Amino acid sequence: MLACASIFFFIYWLMKNLIISSVFSLILIAGCGKVNENETKNNQTSKDTGSITSDSKDSKTDSKGKEIFYMKSDVNNIACADCHSDGTNKSNPLTAYFSDVIGANKRESTYSGKFKGSEVSANAGGATVCWKTYLKKKEDMSQDQINDLNNYFESLLGSNQPQISTYETIALPKRDKEKLKPIQTELEGLKGDVNNGKLVFDKACGFCHNPDSQIKKVPEILEDFEGTLKSVAYNVYLGDGPMPFYPTNKLSKQDVADITAFLLTKK
Repeated sequence: MLACASIFFFIYWLMKNLIISSVFSLILIAGCGKVNENETKNNQTSKDTGSITSDSKDSKTDSKGKEIFYMKSDVNNIACADCHSDGTNKSNPLTAYFSDVIGANKRESTYSGKFKGSEVSANAGGATVCWKTYLKKKEDMSQDQINDLNNYFESLLGSNQPQISTYETIALPKRDKEKLKPIQTELEGLKGDVNNGKLVFDKACGFCHNPDSQIKKVPEILEDFEGTLKSVAYNVYLGDGPMPFYPTNKLSKQDVADITAFLLTKK
């Protein structure tokens, strides 16, 4: 009888300790799992924070260039983004006539071959020319501004290869008045359409020469030149001072004849 009681007590003791041990093990495992989970979260947070810090740095650098690109001139209220596309502003009608800036600083040449090699990035893909000529800035673009624009243009490129913007012009590498003469002669044989001329003018010229702009409007714009078909062609295809030149393959001879017909109704 005593032997049975001893055996029963031993079994009870053994089971009690096994249960306590099991519970303790479960608590220990759960605790370790929680620690590992927290470590994983902390590590992930550290990685994410590091990524965000890096991205923020790049974004900050790019945003400086974007700010310059969209900055309105205090002289004529014109911005680079009014004429050139960064891929998000194609609703601006003038971007259809002029080259985009996506990877502009990485191109082999810009301005129809006027700038080549290291000259391209040295003037931010040609932005320094627009800065003085069209935005009418009195001071030169600083090196920091050039670098910021280059960074922004390159960020738009992503993993793609830079594309050379090809367009036909008689204004580069220098303004060729001799090549303009046969164009003017051909224009004299075309009949302009006033209604279409207004449509083309609004799209190609209206941004700068609209009633609310700080640039000369119609009919005051005609005071700067004769207001004839030849003089309109001269300004359109060769440009004149702040007036940019238009590629001959983007604004056709018929377009120029139509624009002229519309302008002459405003004299």
